[in-house]
Amino acid sequence: MRILIVDDEVAICQRLQRELQKEGHQVDYQTSPLDVLEELKQARRAGNPFNLLLLNVQMPAMDGLTLFARIREKRLGVEAIIMTGYRDEQTVIEAIRLSARDYLNKPVSLEQLDAAMFRVHEEAIERSNDYRKYHILVVDDEPELCRRIRRELEKEGYRTAVALGPEECLDYFRKNRVDVLIADVKMPGMTGLEMLERCQEINADFVTIIITGHGDHAVAAEALRRGVYDYLKKPLSLDELVISVKKGIERLDVARALAAAKEAAK
Repeated sequence: MRILIVDDEVAICQRLQRELQKEGHQVDYQTSPLDVLEELKQARRAGNPFNLLLLNVQMPAMDGLTLFARIREKRLGVEAIIMTGYRDEQTVIEAIRLSARDYLNKPVSLEQLDAAMFRVHEEAIERSNDYRKYHILVVDDEPELCRRIRRELEKEGYRTAVALGPEECLDYFRKNRVDVLIADVKMPGMTGLEMLERCQEINADFVTIIITGHGDHAVAAEALRRGVYDYLKKPLSLDELVISVKKGIERLDVARALAAAKEAAK
């Protein structure tokens, strides 16, 4: 696991770094919260993203929860364990709201840290196993974009296939189950919305995320009226796409559970 410790006390950072490195983790630390966002972005661009933050709450210039809220806004896909010497109910509530994975009191004991790290690891494995259940189809006439999307989603553990046009997409739908359809709006031969309508005639049990170019606001609005879950603009942010897929699957699971409950009640 690649870990970034964020604390303005160098001694604490170095102690935690030594202990975590003994466990085989790749660990860096940052004493200035103002530099963390850029460091996370650079790590993702380099293909070696951080998986976890050990994040102190009380720091000069910016507190840890404000920093984590900005990280969540940027959809950087990193988990966090919050550390604080001033535990209070409101801080705990805010940490939970931001989906922090755990909350540790300072001084952090190594036993506490080991237990928290174990929980984060187990939850990551569980989420990865869950994601493998879902089948995603990416449809775009740009092969390189399809490959980039597929690589990113497969890193997240999803089973992902690619179709380079509407006809390939329809053929795939006839032969396979699809949980999430990711499709460009503008493709030769058939628009993404026309293709979506024909896919729904084959099997409507999936969610759709469409990709639009600049100025396609009317198309995006029409897509949402047709039940499309989300739309993303080009140039495509893969971080935003991953978040959208996760939330789309959550919606799909709820819809399937409601349908099953109605069927059972008949």
